[in-house]
Amino acid sequence: MQVSELGSGTDSFLAQDGLLDRREWGAAERMAALGVAALAEVLEKLAPAAAQWNVEVPVLVGFPEERPGWAPPDLQRVVAMLSAVDAGRLRLRVEPRLTGHAAALESLHQAVTWGGHAGRCPLILVGGIDSYQDLETLDWLRENNQWLEEGSRTGFAPGESAAFIALMPESNARKLGLAPAASVRATATARETQLINTPALNLADGLTSVVRQALNPLDKPRDVVENIYCDINGERYRTEEWGFVALRLGASFRDASAYHTPVRSCGEVGAATGALNLLMCAQAWRREYSRGPRTLVWGSSDAGLRAAALLEAPSPGHRGEIRTWAP
Repeated sequence: MQVSELGSGTDSFLAQDGLLDRREWGAAERMAALGVAALAEVLEKLAPAAAQWNVEVPVLVGFPEERPGWAPPDLQRVVAMLSAVDAGRLRLRVEPRLTGHAAALESLHQAVTWGGHAGRCPLILVGGIDSYQDLETLDWLRENNQWLEEGSRTGFAPGESAAFIALMPESNARKLGLAPAASVRATATARETQLINTPALNLADGLTSVVRQALNPLDKPRDVVENIYCDINGERYRTEEWGFVALRLGASFRDASAYHTPVRSCGEVGAATGALNLLMCAQAWRREYSRGPRTLVWGSSDAGLRAAALLEAPSPGHRGEIRTWAP
């Protein structure tokens, strides 16, 4: 959607959820509505299979880093709304992470670690929520030259989204009659010190580190990654960061320049990007338009968090303990 806002005199680009009230310009209220709807949808799909469970379920949720229009009291309101979602016999324990773009992948890394301890967490929900539809936030984006506007050569269309996945051992999923949508082979996190919106030159040391760790399970040079899902959004910083990674690790990919990103259809969705990319990857396998059985998902947060995950399409005959999520 193309609109003119905040008296700039130029056309600015926004991507809004058409089911939400367009007159509501509070990020917290919109995030709560998006998050509750997405979480309830996942729980509804799990309900028939998980009705026998009476367990506490961690809900690891990625949120934006603190910024104008988004502060700790806003987070408390959204977490309260998520905690109140009807989960049947499941007891939700919402754990927020204010770490931006890479937050959901950081949560995935934590969930896989927890899931590795037998019996500790038979089910973990991982997600991300964000909305830039706040007047203070949009002012801040414009001041930083990050809002895509008429005539600009960089920047993004501020969007909004929420997404969740259910993570569990593959054996548990099949016992419950759930068909795994994807398998997690490896995850990794790291920190980058050369940050966006600073004079520092980012040579992608942090992102290179997490991608290299995520690719460790590959049988090289026979195996290559066919699909890439990321948070490149039109900003030069992110594009150049991936360029350095591609130069160093390009041989591990079928085509390091052929990446998918939500911004092309949903606008920039911030902390929801990682979770949405996980869903997009799974849907590509389910609907059979994926380029192959291996996918790298990576994310790059403004404050320096970097995270990546290597996923594989589930094999119908596999009965191993690779961590998976259900559709």
